[in-house]
Amino acid sequence: MLFCTTSLFAQNTIEETTLDELEIASKRKRKIKKYKIDGINPEFQVLSKDNFFITKYDNLPKGKIISATFYFNTWAPNLLNSINDDFKTNYKDVDLGILVYEMKKDGTLGKMISDSEVNFTVKKEHRGELKIDVSEIHFPTGDFFMGIKVLSECNADEGNFFIRICETDKTFSYETFLSKANAKDKSITLAQQPFALKTTLEIEQ
Repeated sequence: MLFCTTSLFAQNTIEETTLDELEIASKRKRKIKKYKIDGINPEFQVLSKDNFFITKYDNLPKGKIISATFYFNTWAPNLLNSINDDFKTNYKDVDLGILVYEMKKDGTLGKMISDSEVNFTVKKEHRGELKIDVSEIHFPTGDFFMGIKVLSECNADEGNFFIRICETDKTFSYETFLSKANAKDKSITLAQQPFALKTTLEIEQ
């Protein structure tokens, strides 16, 4: 009987120790590294429905990308709206999706990894940074392109929303230009731009 009691005590001790170790491991904070793209001469970009703007991301720290912060309807277009009669903003709620592409060895667009599986809305009253949870996206292990695609009705000529970009010599972006509805040529133009989305990525290590 004494042997049985001792065995049960030992088993309980082992189970409690294991649970304690699991609890400590679950409470242990993982390190979050931030990767930022910023530059001189703040600019802004306007897009219409189905257009996209994607930036090259390279030399990232190792780890899992869990969030991406972009910047919308910031001070620059609002200032222009107040001092320039020819520049007007007409903010509206805009639905956007996250695009991710692999990058080929020559630096061009590769295979599409994610097409708006992660989507969000920029409200017309929003100003400044917007943090997006991208933890569900399986990003490429190497360099890649990421950006936004306009999903809802939106007209660049009306200033429905503005996304902050910046001039930089460290990376570049691709932008689509869709033909106008009444144009005979319905082809899509993909243009390389010497600008980048102002971005902050959070990488869990």
